[in-house]
Amino acid sequence: MTEATPRQTRTKRRRAQSFENLVQAGLAVIGQRGLHETTVERITEAADVGKGTFYAHFDSKDDLISHLVRLGVDELIAATATQRRADRTPTGRLAALILGQLQTLGRRRELVILLHQVRGLLIRQPEAGDRLRQEYRRYVRFLMRECRRILGVPSLSQSEARTLACAVAGFVAGTLSFEILMRGHRGNTLALTRPVTAFAHGVVARYVPSRSPTNGC
Repeated sequence: MTEATPRQTRTKRRRAQSFENLVQAGLAVIGQRGLHETTVERITEAADVGKGTFYAHFDSKDDLISHLVRLGVDELIAATATQRRADRTPTGRLAALILGQLQTLGRRRELVILLHQVRGLLIRQPEAGDRLRQEYRRYVRFLMRECRRILGVPSLSQSEARTLACAVAGFVAGTLSFEILMRGHRGNTLALTRPVTAFAHGVVARYVPSRSPTNGC
């Protein structure tokens, strides 16, 4: 195998850096101006690169947005891996899942704005953005699997699991949006522990079969 020359290595490194600069600039501009006022020109200005560099990485603004949403969903899914502990009760496991999502989004105001505004776009224009819609479906499918695992109810029907996953996603997104609205820049995810636990307790009471005592125990 031919080894890369120093020049090729520098070129790859610069290309990777310009790609990352555009990704971060795109998210920052959306956080400042919103989805609709974000343009390729504003993104390239924030990233300090030319339009040619932008189009060397992305076909369009929509292509960059799809990439950002995919990264956001990846972050939310990855956040759950650190919350998995088999010794917790179903209520504790579900609360940990939700808090992990809230903490991840709570550190990323721009990501909250991006995901919120893209959801609104897809609701208003059902025919638009199939790539974007697939990312939200991927997130819901992930939550469906996690809810079945957490609750210990693998037989939960597809319809019930989807409804529950949407409720969890809505609790996370809606609660954090209002927390930021009321409290400011980032909100306070630590203050949400009790409401999250109450929500998780209600879900467990509804979905986890109760175990009736036997033999008088």
